[in-house]
Amino acid sequence: MDEPLMQPEAEQRVVYPPPPNIHWAVLFAAQFVIAIIAIIFAPKAWWGLVSNLAFDLWAIYLCLWIRRLEPAAMSIFFCAAYVALQLVFTVPYGPEPMNQSLTIFGVILALLAVVIWIVTIYVVRAELHYHYNVREPIGLYLSGVMTFFFSFLYFQYHLYKIAQLRERYGDRPFFYQGGAPLDLPESEA
Repeated sequence: MDEPLMQPEAEQRVVYPPPPNIHWAVLFAAQFVIAIIAIIFAPKAWWGLVSNLAFDLWAIYLCLWIRRLEPAAMSIFFCAAYVALQLVFTVPYGPEPMNQSLTIFGVILALLAVVIWIVTIYVVRAELHYHYNVREPIGLYLSGVMTFFFSFLYFQYHLYKIAQLRERYGDRPFFYQGGAPLDLPESEA
């Protein structure tokens, strides 16, 4: 009649894939090197396209990583739309005799690409905030102004530090405050 008391099961922690462990300066240097290689080896008409696509590859990779964290993440769709618009807008060797309607169409595409880029970086920012403040709460804050000016390099600056802290702390919780971890007391850990 006396049943032994059941021990409550330990709370299962979800282990998310770690953020990309690449320093932001490496990304910047890689983009610079790819731009130099494009200038040396590609025809002049392709320089902008090649150097832009090099940076876009990292943006797509980061959006796919976010998609692994949250399958409902929408940033990859905005990023893909931006890359598609960029390809359409910057494809060289278009019609030579430019007329006014093609010029207006090009300007509209360029403005649309800028709007979609801004939407993309702020959707990525919102998804990173949601993940690192709700699902894996460590207290990430990303500045709106820094996001606007430095976008994916700024994201990678923080993601690299988070990756380093995850390596250092392992499964122990930590609080990320602007790049410096705050050790939690043992009672909270």
